[in-house]
Amino acid sequence: MISLAALAAACCGACCAFALGEVAQIRAERRLEDASRSALSPRRERLRELFGHLTAPAAPGNLASLVEAAGVPGGYSAKELMGVKLVAAAGGLILALVFAVALAGGRAALLVMPVAGFLVPDLLLRRRVGQRRRILEAELPLVADRILLGIRAGLPLGRALAGAAEHGRGLLALELGRADARVKLGASRAEALSQLERRCPLPEVVALVAAIGRSDRRGVALEPVLAALAAGARADNRRRITERAQSAAPKIQLIVALLLVPAAICCIAAGMIAGLGGS
Repeated sequence: MISLAALAAACCGACCAFALGEVAQIRAERRLEDASRSALSPRRERLRELFGHLTAPAAPGNLASLVEAAGVPGGYSAKELMGVKLVAAAGGLILALVFAVALAGGRAALLVMPVAGFLVPDLLLRRRVGQRRRILEAELPLVADRILLGIRAGLPLGRALAGAAEHGRGLLALELGRADARVKLGASRAEALSQLERRCPLPEVVALVAAIGRSDRRGVALEPVLAALAAGARADNRRRITERAQSAAPKIQLIVALLLVPAAICCIAAGMIAGLGGS
């Protein structure tokens, strides 16, 4: 009885933790656009500069591309993020030394905790990249339709892109607006779209940038590419929704098997024990 009740309580706690994680993820996705628009406070700016002075100008591996794909969170460059990683590794080493002194047999933490502190920023960046990817995939069909409508209305390509950014809402429209602002500041459209491709590394966005480049260089018609891109993105969204719906059934069955069935067994067993005690 006690083991069954403990199992039911553990399952209930796991379900609550899963639900809280999902809610936190949804809130984080909604904060992505607001965070990209918010200005950095002077204190955070000084902190970024401090982290930037801790490392060499070049960051190892694909950290720079990962930072751009994550939307440059907090305005941190790859160099400044390397400073964050080093500080986190040093903090992990200090905690590991404390554990090694306070606890017997805690020497393994001397290796694990600094490495974990060094890798945690990368894991957070990859999680943010995944969040941005899901948002961009959902917004791509509507943005492609807006660009297509502008071109069919006779607008120049640059004005159609700016109109899609101006009248659209969401992360992809915000990134298009960023690219349009770079063009207005004097950058070429190829440079602005190249940065857009790095910040939104989706195959559909890469295809859109390539089609715009061909249209600029050779005058290739953009309407068929945009129509096919929007149709393909909608088909991919329907497929992902169907896959999520199909994967929900096993999760529901798992909750029933691990939570409701033990709870029902506990109720039946409690009634049987009460009946035996009364007899």
